[in-house]
Amino acid sequence: MQLEKDEILSEPLETKFDYYVYEYVIKENQEVFYVGKGTSKRAWSDTRNAACEQIKNEYDWEIRIVKENLTEEEALDLEKELIQKYRDSGDLLTNILPGGIKATEVEIVANVKYLLFLLEKRVINISLNEIANIFLLSSSTVWHIANDGHYSDTDPEIPENINDIILQYHVNAYNEERTRAGNIKYVLSLLDTGVIKCSQSKIADVFGMTPSNISSIKKGQTHADIPKLIPENIGEILQKFSPFYLSEEEKLKGRISFILRLRNQGIISITNTDIAKILNTTTYLISEFNRTDEDRKYSFKEVRPTDEIMIKLSSYFTLN
Repeated sequence: MQLEKDEILSEPLETKFDYYVYEYVIKENQEVFYVGKGTSKRAWSDTRNAACEQIKNEYDWEIRIVKENLTEEEALDLEKELIQKYRDSGDLLTNILPGGIKATEVEIVANVKYLLFLLEKRVINISLNEIANIFLLSSSTVWHIANDGHYSDTDPEIPENINDIILQYHVNAYNEERTRAGNIKYVLSLLDTGVIKCSQSKIADVFGMTPSNISSIKKGQTHADIPKLIPENIGEILQKFSPFYLSEEEKLKGRISFILRLRNQGIISITNTDIAKILNTTTYLISEFNRTDEDRKYSFKEVRPTDEIMIKLSSYFTLN
C-alpha cells in the first residue's frame, strides 16, 4: 500500500516493510519539526534529541508517513532532500545531523574537524555557524565537535568541496561579516566628517547589529584589520541620514529659537506658556532655551515657522 504525503497514521504499521521516511508534525499548525527514516516501528519508538523530545512533550503532535517501500539509499536521499527543503524555507527542524547520513557515520564529523584544523592554523577565517551551514548541521553540534572531545577518535578528512570553501573563507577573503564591518567603518567616517547626521544606534539598525557592536568596530576592538568598504546601498544611506534633513524635533526646536529671538529683539511680546500652546509643546522645553547657564542652554539653528504658526503669532507683534 502506497501512503500519500498528507495521510496521517495514528497507529504503528502492523506489517514489517523496508525503509520509509516520516515527519513529526505539530497538529495545531501542521508545522514539521523532525524528519526521519526507518523501518518497522522506528517512527513510533525510541527518543530523538532533546529539542525534539521537548516539542513532543509540549505540543499535540502526530506522525506523517511521507513515503514507504524504499531502499535504504532511497530513504536517505529523500530524508536529506526534505530536511534541506525545510531549512531552505526557514523552518526550524530539530534534526541535529543532516539527512542522508547515519548517526554512526563519521565522514561529516571528519570534514568538520578538518575545517576546524584550518581555522586553528589561520588558513581560513570562518565561524562555527558558517561551518554548520556548510554541512547542514546545528551550530551546537559543531560546537561539541570543536570543544568537548566527544569525537576525539575521529581523524580530520578533507571535504570534497575544499577548493570552494577556501576560496570563500580564506583569511583575506571578505565574507559577509567582514564586508559588513568594512561598510560600517566607511559609514562611521561619513558621520565623523559631517557628511551624514545620525546616532550610532541608527547605524546599528541599518546593519542589523547592536550599538555595542558598532562601538567595538569604531574603537578597533574588533575587525581592526578590515579597511573601509563602500556599501552597495551607499545612496540610500546618504539620503536617509542627510545633514540637511531636519527631524520634527529639530524643526520644533528651530521654531522655538526663531520665536525667542523675535521676543528678545522686542518684535513680539509673548509668554513661554503661549509659545508652548502655539507650538503644541511644553513650557519646560521653552524654558530650556532661557537658561542662565550657557553650557546647558538649548541652542538650535533657527527654523522659520509655517504660515499657519505665523498667523497665530501675528497678534503678539508689538508696535514700536
